[in-house]
Amino acid sequence: MNSNRSPLALTRRQLLASSTGLALTAGTGVSLAGCASVATQVAATTTPEAVQPLIHQLANPAHAISTGEAWVAFCDALKPLARHVTGPESLADLQIQTEGIRCLSRLVSLGLDRFLEHGDPRHPAFYDLQTPTRKYLGDNPDQTYRGVAVEASGSYRIRANAAEAAGVEIGVYAGSFRSDEDGAAGGRRLVDSLDEMALAIEDDGSYEILVSRGAPDEESPRNHLRLDDDANALLIRTYYWDRSLREIQPMPTIERLDLVGPRPPLDATTVLRGFIATAMFVDGSLDWWNHFQGIQTAPNELVVMPDDGTVQTPSLVQYMDGRVQLEPDEAFVLEFHPGDEPDYWSFVLQNVWGETPEWRDRPVVLNNRELERLADGRVRIVVAHEDPGLANWMDMSGHPQLLLSLRWRGESPLPEITTRMTKLAELASFRS
Repeated sequence: MNSNRSPLALTRRQLLASSTGLALTAGTGVSLAGCASVATQVAATTTPEAVQPLIHQLANPAHAISTGEAWVAFCDALKPLARHVTGPESLADLQIQTEGIRCLSRLVSLGLDRFLEHGDPRHPAFYDLQTPTRKYLGDNPDQTYRGVAVEASGSYRIRANAAEAAGVEIGVYAGSFRSDEDGAAGGRRLVDSLDEMALAIEDDGSYEILVSRGAPDEESPRNHLRLDDDANALLIRTYYWDRSLREIQPMPTIERLDLVGPRPPLDATTVLRGFIATAMFVDGSLDWWNHFQGIQTAPNELVVMPDDGTVQTPSLVQYMDGRVQLEPDEAFVLEFHPGDEPDYWSFVLQNVWGETPEWRDRPVVLNNRELERLADGRVRIVVAHEDPGLANWMDMSGHPQLLLSLRWRGESPLPEITTRMTKLAELASFRS
């Protein structure tokens, strides 16, 4: 039996330093302001070669659009990205490669949604970062992830609802997922945040937030988030114990208070900028994820994943991560006492690309209110290819290996977890 509490040697920020990032970065002076919610310029030194034709078309966007060359160049920029999901990280496994190609298509969809449809902070609107069918680098089925583009010069009012939620976190971010090891702040930076402990929420679950540069005046809402010079994105994470509530949570609304007037007609330059940002976003996301997944322990272990808080959530969610690899007749068993547990925590299974298997049909996520507990308060979880007839089964969903992650939302210590490999036939002893 193993107890897995040893941390990995690298933090997520250090892993981020080796990737092209989730955003465009300074370099060529080609401004993308108003297009991307995470940066403002394209870097010639880090831009994938396949994206360069798109950048060159910014010199004459009308010609690029009218001739269709913008679309051709966009498709050409996406073609080489298949290497991320069919290369060594796919383990030469057809199922993993198949899901990788689907992941690629989902990231393209997300990139276009984020940078083309919702990339203008002058006329902002929230979009879904994660849905049941669009998952991004470690999704949690218990959460909604609603993102929006903002800019430092703006003043915004947000209205949202967290009725019956396990918790809510609203963060303003600056920079991108690129990271500079020489800088103390790294690449992506949390500017300001609120969670349910600090947020003034009405009895019906509704709340209102003012987002602006200066301090709020006496007539402003009780909730306020600060914008810094490099602020570019806002993300609302809402947690639910009941996933049916997650699926029907209404989309937050946002209005810009310092500008009036309708959205301008779509122009050729905006489309090109959206294409450039999307291609770089997909490339950077998969490059980052494959570097992240390249730092792995042996199969069937859990390790603490250190994080300095700037990349993940403002409430300092703690993680334990591992890789479960099972034969059809094997099971992976976890046992622990939650101790001084937080209000919300959960275990989630994900494929090689950080996507949960179909959670609407299969038990691939279990949170603290769903898990059955033993008489002494301990929790036992069984990960296997088939239902062993025991409580707290997590389904491998036809995969020979999956990632397993504990998301511990609170400041109390992570539990001491013991793990063991066993045969399915031997699980009968657990029923006695």
